[in-house]
Amino acid sequence: MHEWIVPLTDVVVFGLLLVLGGNLGSFLNVVVHRLPRGESVVHGGSHCPSCRSAIRWHDNVPVLGWLLLGGRCRDCGAMIAARYPLVEAVGAILIGGVAAAELLSGGRTLPGAAFGGGRPGADNLLLRPDPLLIAVALLHGWLLFNLLLGAAVEADGQVVPTRWSRVALGITVGAVTGWSALLPVGVGIEFPAWIGVGPERGLSIAMVGVACGALLGRSSSSAVRQGLMLVGAVLGWQAAGGAALLLPVIGALRSLLASLIPPDPPVDTPAAPGPAGAIHPFPESIQSEGASDPETATGSTDPESSPAAHPRAEPAAPPAINRARGAFVVRLAIPAICYFQRKSVPAGDLVVATAVVLLAWRWLWRGALALLG
Repeated sequence: MHEWIVPLTDVVVFGLLLVLGGNLGSFLNVVVHRLPRGESVVHGGSHCPSCRSAIRWHDNVPVLGWLLLGGRCRDCGAMIAARYPLVEAVGAILIGGVAAAELLSGGRTLPGAAFGGGRPGADNLLLRPDPLLIAVALLHGWLLFNLLLGAAVEADGQVVPTRWSRVALGITVGAVTGWSALLPVGVGIEFPAWIGVGPERGLSIAMVGVACGALLGRSSSSAVRQGLMLVGAVLGWQAAGGAALLLPVIGALRSLLASLIPPDPPVDTPAAPGPAGAIHPFPESIQSEGASDPETATGSTDPESSPAAHPRAEPAAPPAINRARGAFVVRLAIPAICYFQRKSVPAGDLVVATAVVLLAWRWLWRGALALLG
């Protein structure tokens, strides 16, 4: 009986953590809507923005409530933006997923000796909980919540109020100062004896991380700059640098996926002036095989100039797999180059980069130590 109860408990706890992440995403929608407008994020229940009718509790279930209502208000029938269930789903996946990875693994995704001997499984989490591990998971959930807030507000064309950013950073620095064990990774240098332990250690690590995040995001938007500062305060300057290094990769992959989506059917409009190739972001040889042959491109039908008339002079065509690889490299390289040239990095990329760092933090830290050692 014990053989199937333990895995079932893991599944139940994992599901509960996802539900918790979805509820945080639902609250995030409230904060995103009210915070830039100067409204209270605590007082006042959720309501329809069109008819101002209060949303019933059973309609306010993350993602599921929107699906059951068909994306419309129950009272007035107004459309409810798909952004709301999207933010809830992202909150469930990122916040709930990262919390589940840290808690159900016994902290084995985290670096440092304090989490190396953690016991995995929901039974250990419920019967022998580790207060430090739970506190670290809460701190990381707080970090992801604020990063998602910055990304969602930026997507709406708004800016997170400076007061909120300062309060969030102050709460974070205060937490790691009061309990320096929340920071499993140090600065990387030997501390003097008077700051080797206690609150001074946590404050020193956090402030170095904040300074590193501010330096890395100095030319980015306020959401990215403040997000990197928060990452540095929670995870240290090493993780802030790692997240910054991942940003171009994530941006290039996102652009690549976007380029693979079929475009909308063309409409019957007059052609724009200028050379035909000017509207294509990739070389003609990648768009079609025939365009690389000048005779085919000009439509020549001269039998003497056809490839059949000179079979020995015809160059061997490269294998299809080489053409596919070349197209893939170009499709990946062009977005990456454009990403480096951008003055502003989307805050959503920072959210993904931070989640990747959190999930692979232990292995990334070991790899960094191996390279430096």
